[in-house]
Amino acid sequence: MTASPTLAARFEALAAEWKAAVALTSSSSAMVAHPAYQAVIALGPPAVPLLLRELEREPAHWFEALKAITGEDPVPPADWGHVRVMAAAWLAWGRTRRLI
Repeated sequence: MTASPTLAARFEALAAEWKAAVALTSSSSAMVAHPAYQAVIALGPPAVPLLLRELEREPAHWFEALKAITGEDPVPPADWGHVRVMAAAWLAWGRTRRLI
C-alpha cells in the first residue's frame, strides 16, 4: 500500500518535528503526548505503512501510535521497553499484513 504524496509529506514533517522536540526526552508518556505525535495518530490507518517504514529505517517510540491506530499490539509484555525488539515485532506484524 502506497501513501499519497501529501500524506507522506505530512507524516515526514510531523515525524521530524516530533523527533526534534523529544530528542532529549526520556519519558515515553511525554513523547506520546507531544502534539506532533498525536497528529500522526490522527492520520489514521493510511499512516501505518509510513510508521512501519520509519521503524524499519530508525527504531523509535512509534509503538503507541501504531497501537492507537491499529488496536493491536504484537509486542509481548516481556519485550516492552526494548525498542529494537519492539520494532522487530511491529515490522513482523506489518510484513504478515503486507503493509511493508
